[in-house]
Amino acid sequence: MVDDHDVLRLGVLDFVDSLPGYRVVGEATSARAAFETIEATKPDVVLMDIALPGMDGIVATREIRRRAPNTRIVVLTAHKHTHDVRDAIAAGAIGYVLKGDPPETLEHALDHAARGSLYLPPVLADSVSALQAPDRSADVLSVLSERLAADCRTSAEIARDLCVARKTVDAHLHRINRKLKLRDRAELVRLAVRIGLVHSIRSRSPRPGYDASVPNGTPAVP
Repeated sequence: MVDDHDVLRLGVLDFVDSLPGYRVVGEATSARAAFETIEATKPDVVLMDIALPGMDGIVATREIRRRAPNTRIVVLTAHKHTHDVRDAIAAGAIGYVLKGDPPETLEHALDHAARGSLYLPPVLADSVSALQAPDRSADVLSVLSERLAADCRTSAEIARDLCVARKTVDAHLHRINRKLKLRDRAELVRLAVRIGLVHSIRSRSPRPGYDASVPNGTPAVP
């Protein structure tokens, strides 16, 4: 399980450990720690929060699916917005459960994940149809590298979080800019903000000048 809230994480892990056929093999409080734990323990299923320090859970889900394609990921989060459900499933999650759902909902999601089938609670099921609808952000997201977040972090910070070389990050950024016909990183960030990508693939931690109450997470204007 990947979650930085200790009380909740420990409670969920105790519940999962009590279920027939399941055994907890590891836990992590950040995406970077999760990569190391997953490599060491090779779990069948990962429970992933979205709001994590550093890299968020949706970007982490993409990276885990790249590194460990046989590991299935169930998102367990307080985020119930359609764009979060859509982004999580598009990133490779096989289930999506809200932290306020009854325990049996999580058990159903784990059972579906074990069988390799998608699970969404009824209250979120309608969000699946959004995956089939035309979406400008999805078109650009398909061009963006799955391994980079279009936020204001430096190449060195992104490389550290993804555990790759900085030159690899710079190469991806160069390719992204070339495909999107952008001149530099600043234009990429402005594009991501304009079409609403940043709020769903960047860290959920607000930055200076960021107003979480504004739709699509657009920067606040003084």
